[in-house]
Amino acid sequence: MISPSLLWRCRRGIREMDLLLEHFVRDHYEGLPDDQKAAFAELLDQPDLDLLAWIMGRTAPPSTDMARLIAQIREANQAR
Repeated sequence: MISPSLLWRCRRGIREMDLLLEHFVRDHYEGLPDDQKAAFAELLDQPDLDLLAWIMGRTAPPSTDMARLIAQIREANQAR
């Protein structure tokens, strides 16, 4: 079961980003290995504008783990 606090952390104040993150969590989070879950928590600690720039492909995330998650978030939402 997905923790309500995790879903709350996905709410960023930018509606489009809220939807991307919430859809990813609802559809894919539970299947992630523990190291990627930890990386996702770290991702949620990042500033909104940085996170948005990474998701939109304007800049690259600072680590390969985050880059992998951003790619998975994009992929998951393209399939919707």
